[in-house]
Amino acid sequence: MHESRMRSALTVAVACAVIAITALVYLHPWSRPAAPTPTRLAMPSAAPTIVDLEVVSGRVAWVITRPPGSGPLVLATSDSGRTWHRVELPASAAAEAKLGLQAIDQQHLVAHLTGGLLTTADGGRTWRAVPLPPGQRYGGGARFVDPMRGWYQDLSVDAGGAGQRTAMWWTVDGGVTWTELWRVDAQHPSAAGLTLDGTKLVLGFRDPSHGWLAVQRGDAGSVLATVDGGRSWSPIDLPVGEPAVADSLQVLGDGTIVLLERTRSGWVALASRGGVWEGPRPVPIAPPGPDGETNRPAFTDHDHWAVADGGRMLVTADAGRTWRPAAVSLPDGVTMLRDLWLLPGGQGWAIAADAIGTRVVLSTRDGGRRWSRSGP
Repeated sequence: MHESRMRSALTVAVACAVIAITALVYLHPWSRPAAPTPTRLAMPSAAPTIVDLEVVSGRVAWVITRPPGSGPLVLATSDSGRTWHRVELPASAAAEAKLGLQAIDQQHLVAHLTGGLLTTADGGRTWRAVPLPPGQRYGGGARFVDPMRGWYQDLSVDAGGAGQRTAMWWTVDGGVTWTELWRVDAQHPSAAGLTLDGTKLVLGFRDPSHGWLAVQRGDAGSVLATVDGGRSWSPIDLPVGEPAVADSLQVLGDGTIVLLERTRSGWVALASRGGVWEGPRPVPIAPPGPDGETNRPAFTDHDHWAVADGGRMLVTADAGRTWRPAAVSLPDGVTMLRDLWLLPGGQGWAIAADAIGTRVVLSTRDGGRRWSRSGP
């Protein structure tokens, strides 16, 4: 699984006292029947909208689409996009206006819904509802580091309130039972190193002990860390030098941790190896387009990063110290790269768009120099 694109992902945003979150979740283990036989699908004449792309490897990926006038449609590939098979969702998920999907591997996934969680361990043939802590419904609050151990954060916000009430639970049995670790609310204004003030969001966990959490207060924020599985949190000193808001944190395959932050002067990334945070490196992310979305960079390893820039990429081989444009070869009709997934060894994926804005999925085998259509 390509950990650096778990969008999870992991964004802190406040707008009219509402949190818009996509949280990452792992799944409950089941037995593994044989994978469905890939087939080429006859897609509707009107192109479906690509909502999300989840990458497991250079061969395995999952796409959430929304055909015109229909609910979400999930497709999967295990041969680099040459063939795709449809993943049947339970009626409750298929009817959801919003659906997030986190893929662990070719067989194991979790669907996080507005009204709960579903997991599968057989490539989507069967699904299992995962209980949430008492009183909780939003599946996006869950975060797992393995099939059994994980956390749930209450992401509700009080409209007009001065801060965010929240709580955290822990599970060791895949969500069958949850144990509350702490909560901050009007009756408990501080707990576990956190206060009621500010908007709080878990950025991610590296293992069952170590994790990071962002607190946003206006256009500035801080990052806290835990070394005891979320029971207590302490602020970490980041060498940013100006107000910054944490956007996402990724744990890469080589062990590097990369924190992406927004500052008043632009986007920066801070890398950490061995517990020491390096200075901020500028990341040339373009302003959001007409749809309001931002192209997310790809962090392949400690040194190699890339970000889409129209019909080209901007790349660095020295952890953001210097960037250079990289010309790319796109398929006929495709004019703009969007989000990138570049993996060690040169394989990768991207969401791209044609001249009228229709999204397509592309794949590469040479680090992004040449791209081919690989999605529905």
